[in-house]
Amino acid sequence: MGHQPERTCIGCRGVFAKDQVVRIISGPMGMAIDYREKLPGRAAYVCPRPGCIHKALTKDVLARSLRSKVRQPGADEFIAQLGSVIREKIKSLLLMAARAGKLVVGYSAVRDALEKGRVDMIIYAADLSDGTREKIERTGPKPVLREATLFTRSEWGGMLGRELVGVVGIEDTGFCNAVWNETERLKGLINGT
Repeated sequence: MGHQPERTCIGCRGVFAKDQVVRIISGPMGMAIDYREKLPGRAAYVCPRPGCIHKALTKDVLARSLRSKVRQPGADEFIAQLGSVIREKIKSLLLMAARAGKLVVGYSAVRDALEKGRVDMIIYAADLSDGTREKIERTGPKPVLREATLFTRSEWGGMLGRELVGVVGIEDTGFCNAVWNETERLKGLINGT
């Protein structure tokens, strides 16, 4: 693996690999989160942790870093925006996995894939019953190392073209790693770690 560019967080002043921080740009409409890192313009970077975000959005730190008079959102508004952007990234990754045939959808399909040892990550709906979750956790010859809880059953259903979906499994290591990284980032943003 080649050299990864590094960026400095404007909140904590720590130096991180570029993929560990969030890019913020100054645009014609004000400040924008450039999560895909495709937009032109001067950028600043911040760790996706509430503590760093709060520091970055106080005392015009962001405006000085962008060298622009930009309307700064409140820290809570920024955290909500970033959480939404991360959720959209997770959705797009999961839809790509589904199109590639690497997403197992529904209780029966996930149980079958677990018994065959093909699942790298399980994602439960937030409103899935504890009983169903326990049944899935007891299935399969090897424990699944990665689990997450995201979206509701109806949100999953809407994404995947079904009525309700309570559980999905990812059968590809690459998709698993990408989704896991984003879910951990989202969890850190929500829990403040």
